[in-house]
Amino acid sequence: MSDGKIRRALIAVYDKTGIAGFARTLVDESGVEILSTGGTAAHLRQAGIPVTLVEEVTGFPEMLDGRVKTLHPMIHAGILADRDNAGHMSTLEKHGIRPIDMVVVNLYPFETTVADPGCTFEQAVEMIDIGGPCLLRAAAKNHRHVVVVSDVRSLPEVLDRLRRTGGVDEAFRRQLAAAAFERTEAYDRAVSTYLRQSAGAGAASATDSGAISGLLPDFLNLQLCRWQTARYGENPHQAGAVYRPAAAGRAREAAIPRARVLSSQPPSFNNCADGDAALSLVKELLWSRSGRHAAAFIKHANACGCAVGDDPVDAYRRAYLGDPVAAAGGVLCMSFPVTRAIADVVMNTFGTWGRAAGAAFFKLDVWIAPEFEEDAVRLITTPTEKRRWGAECRLLAVGAMDAPPDPDEPDCRKITGGLLVQTRDLVGLDEERWKVVTARRPTQAEMADLRFAWLVCKHTRSNAITVCREGMLLGSGAGQMSRVKSCDLAIQLARENGHGGRLAGAVAAGDAFFPVPDGPQKLIDAGITAIIQPGGGNRDAETVDLCDRAGVAMIMTGTRHFRH
Repeated sequence: MSDGKIRRALIAVYDKTGIAGFARTLVDESGVEILSTGGTAAHLRQAGIPVTLVEEVTGFPEMLDGRVKTLHPMIHAGILADRDNAGHMSTLEKHGIRPIDMVVVNLYPFETTVADPGCTFEQAVEMIDIGGPCLLRAAAKNHRHVVVVSDVRSLPEVLDRLRRTGGVDEAFRRQLAAAAFERTEAYDRAVSTYLRQSAGAGAASATDSGAISGLLPDFLNLQLCRWQTARYGENPHQAGAVYRPAAAGRAREAAIPRARVLSSQPPSFNNCADGDAALSLVKELLWSRSGRHAAAFIKHANACGCAVGDDPVDAYRRAYLGDPVAAAGGVLCMSFPVTRAIADVVMNTFGTWGRAAGAAFFKLDVWIAPEFEEDAVRLITTPTEKRRWGAECRLLAVGAMDAPPDPDEPDCRKITGGLLVQTRDLVGLDEERWKVVTARRPTQAEMADLRFAWLVCKHTRSNAITVCREGMLLGSGAGQMSRVKSCDLAIQLARENGHGGRLAGAVAAGDAFFPVPDGPQKLIDAGITAIIQPGGGNRDAETVDLCDRAGVAMIMTGTRHFRH
């Protein structure tokens, strides 16, 4: 029968943070015998802590370059024996096995090892821990009698409970057991994901049929840890949090959950959702080389302003003037670092451009950039009589935005009872597939605008229509049930925001084909001179004929970009 006291503890850790102090307390305050292996034993002995080597208990030396150390009945029977089972205890006594009451183990750093671009397959395999997960799982199964610690961050609380009560209560033992199983589960997923990817990304499995399904695995391994708890979800009555990959990956692109938060206010659930939309758009504009600098304002997941250009201030100005009313209280993403000079421009947006453009005020909820200079952060976050919003603005530094996208990261959407999973939409300016289907070809200026409009449209909620000119979004129709209504809305917004005079000569993009020519007719009537769309409708010929009669150029890309 167990009295819950800790008499023997097996400690074998890779991360030795705080482990010597923990072991010393066990020995000095509770007289615990410490069992250990290899590097951990040497570390403890160097700190003057008495240690019994596992090989002294098993009668076998560590072998196979350390691959076999603890895999022995003298260890695992001591962990797994049910202290309340007379038969188990009799068996231990018969074989001279003493119970082990605590297991402190953390695993080889497989995830961080394979995250190194220089890691070879052989190095990765050597970092697959075998004994560690076995010990954790055995101790976690028998947690009523064995305290299992899989994370050094739990050591202080374990000591605190031992000091206060002389033992560890069953509820906390169960929490520690759950944490151990979660750790081994995440570890196994990391290994299986690495092996699958190293076998060849996109290789079809035995149960797949067709090239598309072969790009998705039979089992989806998502290893996520909570990055931040939000004040609430989309609405105050919902709980919310942001999760990110449990381990860094190879050459990961800039992303919101990896951002450095430079402000006192952490981003909310909605901030992160809109921030991701803003960052995704700006990154794609950079990848496509649509302009040296890009800026975008996002409101409710759609761009209300976006522009590219050779001058960062001009790109920002034109992005803001796309819709200065909607920009207020939104998310701003810039592709360039925020210097003090850039910060001064943005902080004075309302007085410089907003008032004259008919805006009532200006503020930002979130401001995303590769980096923020220290002087810029001080300027933004120091309130003045006319400029108080900066102290509450969330500043997110995401690092360089020019890293290539990760094709292995799945695009997941939660639905009740499961997930919708697809590969990411990484098709951008696939111009080899584009076809000019009208008699008139786009001019050079129109072609540049069509590329820009196509990418902005790709990042707009379907049904989507974007109207652009000279690297600037003039108006968009997003999330409408009717494509023709999206055309109406894009034109209406362009006129309401003072761009009506620029519609003549502007271009338009649609994320899917036009079922009938009524949408293109509205665009042409507004002054649009070039249109880009996927094509593929049964009445494409009528749309092309309409454009030819109006002298409008049209490109069909062959690629649809629905975004729900």
